[in-house]
Amino acid sequence: MARTQSTAKTKQSAAVRRLRAAANKAAQCADDAKQLVHLAKAELKKARKAAKQSKKAAKQARKKVEAAQAASALRAARVPAAKGSEASKPVSAPKADSASKTAVAAKSSAARKPASKPRQLTKPSAAAVARSVITRIQSEHASMPAVVNGSPETGSRAAAS
Repeated sequence: MARTQSTAKTKQSAAVRRLRAAANKAAQCADDAKQLVHLAKAELKKARKAAKQSKKAAKQARKKVEAAQAASALRAARVPAAKGSEASKPVSAPKADSASKTAVAAKSSAARKPASKPRQLTKPSAAAVARSVITRIQSEHASMPAVVNGSPETGSRAAAS
């Protein structure tokens, strides 16, 4: 009785081929998802940096507003004092040019409208910042090329570099 020896190269069954193809497709999808996560993390990092910069700019703007308010308060305090001293003095003969120039300057600054209060800057809440970041990321991903047959088109790879 002769036994038949199995050959080393046997043809794979259809089920094994389907499973292997499904495994390859799943691995490719996992790689694509991993790449999308990296892109999302990079976008989040950029958004955090932008939020930090805007927060710093808002803080500097608030400081400038406070300094301007303090300066205008000092100017407002000086103008009535100048008016009061002029009103208490009796009218006399014209003085030197420098004295008349300061009086004209005091009158012109008094004639100006007082500075209106600047509107208070409100910083956005964390939820509003998160919403804006999410919508921006979603709009960018909508414009990215779609994944076809488990592999992204060349455009998404170029964006990742």
